[in-house]
This record gives sequence, C-alpha cells and structure tokens, in this order.
Amino acid sequence: MTIEALENELKKESLNNSIYLFYGEERFLLENCIKKIKKSFGEIISGINYIEIDETNIRSLIQEIETPVFGYEKKLIMVKNSGLFSKKRK
Repeated sequence: MTIEALENELKKESLNNSIYLFYGEERFLLENCIKKIKKSFGEIISGINYIEIDETNIRSLIQEIETPVFGYEKKLIMVKNSGLFSKKRK
C-alpha cells in the first residue's frame, strides 16, 4: 500500500481490521501517518483500546492481539523499536 492509498482510507474513515507495517528512514512521514490513524480512532485510552509495545514488553504482543477490546469497537496496538524486523535479533 502506498502513502497515498493510506491517506485515502483515512479521509474516507475506512480503515478496516488490518495490520499496517510502517518502516523507513522518513520519521516525519511515519509519525504523521500514526497521528492520523490515532485521530481516526477517536477516544484512545491507554491499556484499553490503545496498547504500546516495544522491546521491554514484546513478549505480551500475542496476548494483546488475542485479547478483545472492552467497551470500544476496535483496538490500536502500536509496536515500535521491538527488534522483530531487524536482522539481528535481541
């Protein structure tokens, strides 16, 4: 998917139950897309419908994916700096 296609989905508010993988050197573009996705979710409650995963809690990723969201339509799980996609694994 291109940035333009993602932008169109965000404008139409048609993000479906998908997994998006953002990568690259352009941090501004990445952070901008993440902000727009968060905005499209409406109210975000950390630990309920918004989960942040990094190298310190990567072991809980599968559990968070399998746990249904309570009181909200969908859940946003953000995985940053986890080492999952690096050539050298920790």
